[in-house]
Amino acid sequence: MDRKNIVFLINEYNNHGGAQRVASILTEEFLADSYNVAILSINEQKNVPSYFSEEVPVKVLHPDGYRAPLPIELSSNLKAFKMRKVLKELKRRYLLKKKRDEVMRFFESYGSEEVFVVVIQVYGMQWIQPLLYKRNVKIIGQSHESVAASKGSHRYKRILSHYRQVSKFLLLTEKDADYFQKIGFTNTGVMYNPAPFRQFNAPEVLYSNKKIISSGRLIEDKGFDVLIEAFSVAAKDMPGWTLHIYGDGPEEKSLKSLIRIFGMEERIFLEGQTEDIQSALAASSFFVLTSKAEGLPMSLIEAQSCGLPCISTDCAPGIREIVTEYEDGYITPVGDIPLLARQIKRLANSPEIFLEFSGNSFMNSLKFEKKLIKNQWYKLFEELGGQ
Repeated sequence: MDRKNIVFLINEYNNHGGAQRVASILTEEFLADSYNVAILSINEQKNVPSYFSEEVPVKVLHPDGYRAPLPIELSSNLKAFKMRKVLKELKRRYLLKKKRDEVMRFFESYGSEEVFVVVIQVYGMQWIQPLLYKRNVKIIGQSHESVAASKGSHRYKRILSHYRQVSKFLLLTEKDADYFQKIGFTNTGVMYNPAPFRQFNAPEVLYSNKKIISSGRLIEDKGFDVLIEAFSVAAKDMPGWTLHIYGDGPEEKSLKSLIRIFGMEERIFLEGQTEDIQSALAASSFFVLTSKAEGLPMSLIEAQSCGLPCISTDCAPGIREIVTEYEDGYITPVGDIPLLARQIKRLANSPEIFLEFSGNSFMNSLKFEKKLIKNQWYKLFEELGGQ
């Protein structure tokens, strides 16, 4: 019997983003079931640990950190004698061909065995284009963001040009899958991100912690400035409650300044990166996400899986697939500080609402349980096998 082979194609295997987190959770599950798992990474960060187990082989295409520029049209630039642009495009094509050959050699090591390639980010598709014509290779494309978020970037054009041809194109929500079906895709499906853990915490204990938690990269798009201001507005009406933000990033300095401006140094804490978010969640009360754009945020899924009620901005269709408003949390428009402050106050000052939301939150998190998601992947592999 053939081995079951899976290759995750990732931009940077040791980046600490949500996509890498999801891939590492799935990798652990697949390894436990004796799948043969490998990582094909376009780039890598120097001397940075990854989420992946050391037993997973990693093939890095560009250890030198090369970033492929966008293609340049040749004939018009030749006619205009823009030789620098022409040379840049010829170099890009040469390097792409060289690395595609390397990728083909990597996959030749599997012989005629079936291989499922899970493309975590569409950027990597340009290197594996020739694999589309290999009968034993099934390519599964994923987008870890909403259509709205991808439309503001080069990723959207790449999705249109690359993901129509793959065996399956997986979205995070039914709404986004419907969108691509309407524009002619015939290979779409939906796959949720799996929770890395599920831990029951008594709602009464969570409430008694009197801690609000948030997490993510400290970047502008995560909206931590909005969270800090909203908490500052609500704080005087919720004595004893504190806000704890986990993560690091370029906005740390400006967020510290904001905390100082609002005089919240004793109530708002930037905790830095944590290796144990599960313990941090279990020691908190409820989770607040204030992002401007997301896909299916792992941070909300993790919070629910510990029984935390959640307040989130309405920043993607995926939010409503996690949070059910007035059942296990609240949803607020992006950037609406007064409403966010009211929702924070309501949850902190209403133990009966909190206890109800907490119980529902844990119950509703079951759909992200990793064994359940793993079995959905196995069903997909079966569906695509031997095509």
